[in-house]
Amino acid sequence: PAITLSVAAVLSLSMFSERLQSGLLSRSAEFLAADRVLSSRRDVPQAWLDEAQRRGLKSARRVVFNSMAFAGDQLTLVDVKAVSEGYPLRGELEVAEQPFGKGQVTHAIPAAGEAWVASQLFQALQLEMGEQIDIGDSSFTVTKVVTYEPDVGFSVFTDSPNVLINHSELAKTGLIQPGSRVRYNILFAGGSDALTAYEEWLLPQLNDDTHSWRSIEDGGSPLARSLQRAERFMLLASLLGVVLAATAVAVAAQRYCQRNYDVVAIIKTLGGSKAQIQRIFILHLMLLTLLSIAIGIGIGWLLQWQVIEIVATRLGQALPAAGWQPYALAAGTGLISALMFTLYPLLRLISIPPLRVLHRTLTGNDSIRWLHWLLCGATIYGLMVAYSQQWLLSSAIFAGGGGAAIVLLLVGRLFIRAGRRAGMQAGSSWRLAMAGLQRRANANSVQMISFSTAIMLLLLVLAMRNELLADWQDQLPADAPNYFVVNVPQERVADLRETFANNGIEATDLYPIVPGRLTMINEERLVDDVSKESRDEGDIVDGRRVGFGRELSLTWRDQLPPNNDIRNGAWHADTATAQVSVESRVADKMAIKVGDQLTFDIGGEVFSVPVTSIRKVNWNSLQPNFYMIFNTSTLADFPATYIASFYLGSERKSELYQIFRDFPQVSLIDLDAIIDQLREVIEQVSLAILFVMVLVLVAGALVLVAQVQATMEERQRELVILRTLGAPGKLLSRAVSYEFLVLGAISGLIATLAMELSLYILQTQVFEMSAVWHWRFWLVGPLAGAIVVTALGQLSCRRLLKRNTALLIRKLS
Repeated sequence: PAITLSVAAVLSLSMFSERLQSGLLSRSAEFLAADRVLSSRRDVPQAWLDEAQRRGLKSARRVVFNSMAFAGDQLTLVDVKAVSEGYPLRGELEVAEQPFGKGQVTHAIPAAGEAWVASQLFQALQLEMGEQIDIGDSSFTVTKVVTYEPDVGFSVFTDSPNVLINHSELAKTGLIQPGSRVRYNILFAGGSDALTAYEEWLLPQLNDDTHSWRSIEDGGSPLARSLQRAERFMLLASLLGVVLAATAVAVAAQRYCQRNYDVVAIIKTLGGSKAQIQRIFILHLMLLTLLSIAIGIGIGWLLQWQVIEIVATRLGQALPAAGWQPYALAAGTGLISALMFTLYPLLRLISIPPLRVLHRTLTGNDSIRWLHWLLCGATIYGLMVAYSQQWLLSSAIFAGGGGAAIVLLLVGRLFIRAGRRAGMQAGSSWRLAMAGLQRRANANSVQMISFSTAIMLLLLVLAMRNELLADWQDQLPADAPNYFVVNVPQERVADLRETFANNGIEATDLYPIVPGRLTMINEERLVDDVSKESRDEGDIVDGRRVGFGRELSLTWRDQLPPNNDIRNGAWHADTATAQVSVESRVADKMAIKVGDQLTFDIGGEVFSVPVTSIRKVNWNSLQPNFYMIFNTSTLADFPATYIASFYLGSERKSELYQIFRDFPQVSLIDLDAIIDQLREVIEQVSLAILFVMVLVLVAGALVLVAQVQATMEERQRELVILRTLGAPGKLLSRAVSYEFLVLGAISGLIATLAMELSLYILQTQVFEMSAVWHWRFWLVGPLAGAIVVTALGQLSCRRLLKRNTALLIRKLS
């Protein structure tokens, strides 16, 4: 059963993780409108698209640039997006018949001579449906309102309204000239194997200065971060499930050999040779292992299929089929575990002397017990590396687990001794339980390691699940801001605040924005070459640090903004002296420290300012956040526009046009669709995490049951002796319960301590979260350990306790 369940657990975990991850990536690819995007500063050769088509991939063109749009006497800057047939390859485009109306899915693109525009453009140009706008040398009739584009992006500072036109109309505008700032994007979609093969063909031909190749997992968007965290959690939970399954096999293998000690002794007394015994048990183990693997694969497939059906229904789409790797991993886990974990017990079994028929305490050669621990450790580590493909993570978990096991062994012994002294002062049931604990001190110490490890891993998975879900829910509460209002003129700030108040809209503070460039750090001029896309800020080129290569949105504020925490230094002092606070990731990349002098260029005016603090910013919050925040006196004299975010329920969306009709300069950015998809992805990942947690719980329970079963023979002998001496059944039942109660409570307490230490490392180093103290688990751990272990012990010993003495004696003999 241990091999069967371990193979089933590994197969279902690995297959479910692979299929769900593929499904989530496919669904999340809607944020790119494709599975992969090739972006270029120059038009892409047609041969590259032909090769993609030859490999079975779908492709579409998307060209993006800025231009002025005119309507009568009005003009404004817009983002023009020229798209070809098939756009979008992933996700859906939604349009409406009126500004800020309810969107309807469309599979078409604008016809020649038509333009579909964002709702904000009706404000900026005082447009009506059916009127014309001029872009370059072409005129377009406005026929639809674009309410949602899957690839609209997460940046609120790309605030120009979008205009969607047909790619065939691009040349007629006359706007694409040598030196024009244009982004040529080719969208690709298809199977993972075809995409991987195309990547291998394409990437050697790309120029880092001109091209970039992206997937949804690239970049720092909230979705990418959520997916990366979810992937790390599922990998961690699955690793722990593999460890627990392997541990159960190890315990079961030991138990299998112990049950056959008498059989080997009898065969030897009847003249059986060592070679014959080897052949018998090796063949028996092989047949048992292969049968268990086959059954385990069947159970694992059925289990993941049932859960996948539920998840696919919630997703609203079928999940991709899994490859051969999960089957190979599950079968390999069963074979390797059976081989490595039974090698030493089998050697001991074969070395059982014939005299055991007369002397039941003889158990074979113990001189190479170290080999057993070495083989078990090497097997578990090898399985972890094979499963995760990350030797560093596997090494860290394995080293931490090995160290914890040694500590657990020592602490467990101390608790057993202390428990025995306390128990001897109590009633007879307690004295009997404590005597049993002390008599089986070695076996109980090993059991306690297994119990503690299983409980620790279960608490770890539960705590990380709760932490991740809480973190995501904090990131996207029900009233998270779903609109950004940008380009608010300084003279209209008071009017906008009054409009918000009159319409019952709760908004964040209005933040001023001044565009400016960071040019020097401590009088060292930065490399500011915007043409080098492959360079990141903070890189060193010719002995100089690389700057941002663009203007930053600078702001000022006297109070520390929400979702910002000071990491170093102090917030702005209440003086007129120039000061700036820098975001922590920028400070780390560019080696900026408190006290450094930063030089900025704002519209040709150059000035220097000291860094007085480094801030950690929660970029997952849908509120205005900034790299650089100055004190008021430093930037107050520069002209600025303002930005804020606010929440408005979907039932009031139609009011937006009237609310902002008197603010034609203001741009509205709708994040509703993005937030809905983020919530949907998080809900799907939560389902996956719940399933993984249940499987880890099953694996943990398997370890607990296997460990309890390992001491059944010794307990049976004790029961015969105690029953023969007249001990009543209730006394023995209470003694067994108390013994397992103490073992479980001590294991739960040790497990909670180990869980807190492990969580601290995982939260701070792996998941990039703030470490918190889980005080509830200090109650839950010992209590759950006591209840679960006692229940399993009682269930396992129930049949023994109900048998009469004569039957027990016959069974022993």
